[in-house]
Amino acid sequence: MKLTDYNNSDIKKQDNLSSKFQSIKGDNVNFTCNVLNSNFYLDTHNYYPITDEMFTFSELFMWGDTLKYDNFYKKDFIDNFNLNKKNFKSFSDIFILGSSAQDNYYRNIISFLPRIFYTNKKKINIAVHRNTPNKFRNFIKIICNKNKIETKFIFLDDGFYKFKNSQIPQFLDQNNSIKILNNLVSHKLANKKKIYVSRQNCHYRNLVNENDILSYLTQLNFEIVDLNNFSIPDQIDLFSSAEVIISPTGSGLVNTVFCQKGTKIIEITPRYNHKYEDIFKNRYSSIAKILGLDYFNLEADSVNIDNHTSRRTIIPKIYDESNYFKNLIVKVQKLKSILNFNN
Repeated sequence: MKLTDYNNSDIKKQDNLSSKFQSIKGDNVNFTCNVLNSNFYLDTHNYYPITDEMFTFSELFMWGDTLKYDNFYKKDFIDNFNLNKKNFKSFSDIFILGSSAQDNYYRNIISFLPRIFYTNKKKINIAVHRNTPNKFRNFIKIICNKNKIETKFIFLDDGFYKFKNSQIPQFLDQNNSIKILNNLVSHKLANKKKIYVSRQNCHYRNLVNENDILSYLTQLNFEIVDLNNFSIPDQIDLFSSAEVIISPTGSGLVNTVFCQKGTKIIEITPRYNHKYEDIFKNRYSSIAKILGLDYFNLEADSVNIDNHTSRRTIIPKIYDESNYFKNLIVKVQKLKSILNFNN
């Protein structure tokens, strides 16, 4: 039995499909979310539901790199899936929020978190990947408590599961996700802080000449922060109260979704020269465009890293050709010209 994909138009027209969905309108953004409320299978990397009838809904449940979904329609996958599905571990009455199996902060915030607002229940069992950090789980609890929703976490390992009488909200487009997240900032603090986000505790994209940069920025009363030391609510307060944020590119910049309109964002990036890097190029400039932030890109020179701790997890060709996994050197004069505080 092959996998059949249905779009939104099909769902509206066919009762056997529409009966599997609930439409739930969010409180803080004018968007109605389709929630699959049925029996289905999914894996904990893609969260791409497949019903008992071998139906799926790519228009609602594709997110990130869409090429990864091609595998679901290949004969080898279908044959293996049908052979093994009776052995998948099963859960009932679960709300599948999901989370990044790689514990990627950007994905957890942009792709997964905004969907927590699309339940009409007051008691839910929330399924997330076991790799989900306490920081993210605690923030989910804060949101649910604020909305008077009693929660219990169900932790999923890598692989496929069967869910009975369970719910999974569709994945939202970037525009709606960003607006939902920005509305989490309940009170706007006076945006007076100037922030530099350091990546010195990260494996790559550190500034080799960061001391030179910090020497200049401290004269301008910049606050130097390591986001690993901040809870998510504290990161929200930090970014929502900033007038200038400077950072090497990385997942921490997803916190710009909490910034006020007009905040100046300076993203320090490598010189992108590989197709693999296309998914990173416009991540934060697109957030800035949607929220009306004052965005600047500062392109830095790249420096190879000896004894790279992450090399074993990176495809060799990408590692050799991409600048994304290298360290950076920034020309201080370039930064000065962008800051231009006299204007």
